[in-house]
Amino acid sequence: MTYASSYVWVDTAEGLGEAVARLGRARALAVDTEADSFYHYFHKCCLLQISDGDVAYLIDPLALRRPDPLGEVFAEPSIVKVLHAAEQDVLYLRRDYGFQMSPLFDTMIAAQLLGRPIIGLAGLIETHFGVKLDKGCQRDDWSRRPLSDRQKIYAAEDVRHLIRLRDILRAELLEKERLAWAEEEFGLVARRAWEPRSFDPDAFWTIKGARDLAPREAAILRELYGARDERARQADLPPFRIVSDEALLALAKRKPGSIADMEGIKGLTPLVRRRIGSAVLAAVHQGLAIPDSALPIPPRGQGRRKSAATLSRLERLREWRRGRAVDLGLDPGVLFPQSTLEALAVAGLPGLEGPELVPGLREWRRRLILPEARALLA
Repeated sequence: MTYASSYVWVDTAEGLGEAVARLGRARALAVDTEADSFYHYFHKCCLLQISDGDVAYLIDPLALRRPDPLGEVFAEPSIVKVLHAAEQDVLYLRRDYGFQMSPLFDTMIAAQLLGRPIIGLAGLIETHFGVKLDKGCQRDDWSRRPLSDRQKIYAAEDVRHLIRLRDILRAELLEKERLAWAEEEFGLVARRAWEPRSFDPDAFWTIKGARDLAPREAAILRELYGARDERARQADLPPFRIVSDEALLALAKRKPGSIADMEGIKGLTPLVRRRIGSAVLAAVHQGLAIPDSALPIPPRGQGRRKSAATLSRLERLREWRRGRAVDLGLDPGVLFPQSTLEALAVAGLPGLEGPELVPGLREWRRRLILPEARALLA
């Protein structure tokens, strides 16, 4: 365990035990994580930052392997875990270590529900405490060791002010009678579970410009997309570090028959062409060999055509949302996401009786709309 003026570095079981002993006595803990998803295909949690409002502990899970003693602290119901934009942190900690994070307070969600124009952590910290955070390490590879002093200070600063920020936002939520809204949202985030995702070869349609391709070009793009993912897995790199989406699209249009044909495509330097050129040519060949009857077709919307009644309800709901968002000082998308409005327009009044049928229809939203529901949804 290493001490510095702004943090305590923890990379031994003994040091972790000392940290857990202190953190377990806190009433609130500020929590953050750093991962390596910008640098690895199989990304992982590389650093845990935890503060009791006084001391910031930087816990190195790569050295400790299994920081299991923290599990009891995170699961303790008397300790509020304070995070900013908590969802990804919760998912990493649950996937990698099985940690539970309840009760939880998310300062970004709180800021959204208060109608704050600035919801980023750096902006909130500067607004309330006059502290300007150094965000220059955001895209660092946190799996590399040793971390620099600047990286450690950056990581510590991300949790140093969170508990004080929570206190301010919580008081405002109470004053505006929105704390129950926030706690419902916090609970949903805390219960999020990691869902393993398998590679979807048809996700190539999400590449900008893919839907504008001719069918044969789309077939080539699909093969290129799959070849890139396979190479990324083998190299343990994010797919975009193998070759960019823009380069894949350009290759699908050009249909190169040789490595020399790839010259001039942005991002395909001579080194990149040597590394992946043969795989690109094989993918192009496979795309050209697909029969016309099997060429990919852009996916269409899965929903049925909306009836006149549904469209009428949707327009009334949008108008209601515009007015209420102004009254409450909220972003309309925070008040009621568009997808929730559309699902509610389809379901009508019965949707308020079975809110599980309407994605995003939280209890606080249901209560807001209930007094005018009959006029809006009849």
